[in-house]
Amino acid sequence: MTLEARIIIFVISFILALLVTAYFVVNFYVLRSLMRPKKREYEELLDYEITEKGFQKRWLDIPYEDMYITSDDGLKLHGKFFKCATDTNKIMLSLHGHNSCHVSQMKYLETFLELGYNVFMPDHRRSGESEGHTITFGAKEKYDTIKWIDYLEDLYPEAEFSVFGESMGAATAIMVTALDSRIKLLIEYCGYANMSEVAKGHVPKEWIIKFGKFGYKVVSRLIFGVPLKECDASEAMAKLKDKPVLMIHSKIDEVVVYSNALVLKEANPNAEFHTFEDTKHARSMVVYPEKFKEIITDFIQRNA
Repeated sequence: MTLEARIIIFVISFILALLVTAYFVVNFYVLRSLMRPKKREYEELLDYEITEKGFQKRWLDIPYEDMYITSDDGLKLHGKFFKCATDTNKIMLSLHGHNSCHVSQMKYLETFLELGYNVFMPDHRRSGESEGHTITFGAKEKYDTIKWIDYLEDLYPEAEFSVFGESMGAATAIMVTALDSRIKLLIEYCGYANMSEVAKGHVPKEWIIKFGKFGYKVVSRLIFGVPLKECDASEAMAKLKDKPVLMIHSKIDEVVVYSNALVLKEANPNAEFHTFEDTKHARSMVVYPEKFKEIITDFIQRNA
């Protein structure tokens, strides 16, 4: 081989190595921004809920019990348990979204208490008072939630469990329900179908998503310890055709775009599906509180 040929091969190899490195580096920074964003502390989240989502400070006076467990990988997890005024064995788990905490679920609390539920609101790993370095988009949160159900069942052996989730909490709720037969009914609000479908609302071209798919799978698994196949809510939803399921989504949701709801509905045609036309992500309860409560109340009264 001539020197000129060797130089050409070296240059081509070097360029390819740079391109491959850049490919994985870009995926790393994208995933790090999602899985290890700057943690929003309680006071910051409370101010946000008051300003953006109609949080009422009187909710802070509702009595609760702090609860703590240790996750399978050794993290201290926190949650709050709110007892219904009337004696009941029903417990509604209310799961919050990405980089939030239980405070975002307070706007739903009175609805579930009035419907005769005790309400449990966990702080997911790396959220609120719970420990953790990585948000795993349901991959590990679903097992944390099941561990909470085990804990609550030990305290209340006759408990009947249902689950409500918002956004990432909704996707997690779907996955939990598919894994745990103790869940009687599921309400998912603005949840995602899978990570590729989520990306459609934030990446301008679908070919970019397909091109990056291999890279973010590798980086997610090797760097962050999160197998993305464990975040597939649509696969879990397909297993719930014999379970009462309520889906709620808005057509103009800009964070978890509406196509996610269509994918979930296709996976489970038996699920009830209610659409809001003009509310942003996780805002339907804020903008149309009576309608939102009516949808949930009707579903629960028919299926509880």
